[in-house]
Amino acid sequence: MLRTVGNVVRRQNLASLTRITRSLAHVAQDVPASTSSGKENVAIIGSKPRSLGLDSSSPLRVSDPPPNGLSGVALKLLGFYSRESQLIRGTKTLYARISSHADTPELYADFGLQKSFRTTHAVLLVHVWLTLVRLRAEGKDGAKVAQSLYELFNHDLEKRIVGEGVKMLISKWMKQLERNFYGAVEAYDAAMQPSADKDALARALWRNVFAEDDSPMPTGVEAAPVKSFARYVRREAACLALTDSESLLTGNIQFSPDFGAPSSTSAADSASSEQGFSEPIPA
Repeated sequence: MLRTVGNVVRRQNLASLTRITRSLAHVAQDVPASTSSGKENVAIIGSKPRSLGLDSSSPLRVSDPPPNGLSGVALKLLGFYSRESQLIRGTKTLYARISSHADTPELYADFGLQKSFRTTHAVLLVHVWLTLVRLRAEGKDGAKVAQSLYELFNHDLEKRIVGEGVKMLISKWMKQLERNFYGAVEAYDAAMQPSADKDALARALWRNVFAEDDSPMPTGVEAAPVKSFARYVRREAACLALTDSESLLTGNIQFSPDFGAPSSTSAADSASSEQGFSEPIPA
């Protein structure tokens, strides 16, 4: 059942995914480096973007076994070291890193989110979108990984729906989540345009992550978690832009663990611009 539904979704969305990821290709190039203004959240705005690639000595790093000995010869014959096989393994590792990060309890606590299927899906979607943006700079390899990543995302959603014990057709849920995906990424893409209003990203995140209904985004102190999350998203986009190709395509990345809870400053301080950046960085 899961595989059948996933195949239908993949066939229907192949053209749409290609179109959207192409439209997002400019976003990483437009994300500038971090500078601090006012009394913005030090945990996020005070730290400059950095590569998310894992250091070569990191115990979290995943690498293929060297092609030595009889086992190496056998793996070569089986195509284990082909570029396609390497990209497949890298995509699986990459999605595992995204999924694990989106399930981190501290992320929800720091941004005042109640952890549920809806919010987890929304947070997961944000990080998948950020990664798809970065993959567009990787040419054909990036396009292959992007498509596989989207397929893994859908398959994971199917499993999560089953885990929720939903008593309705999975295909119905998947169609709704599909609409949510394309609506959200188009809103995020538009919000990252240089010409967008300074609060556009915060409003898009409010609608797609925070709000349970169509209520307007709050203002003042109550808007601090949303604006803090917008700053976090911009910072992660900049970090991904600085991440090297090899780390990205092998999945050897780790999103920033310093989410940063909104500070308990005045409403004026909390309402400081979500942009918080001034100098462009190269993709």
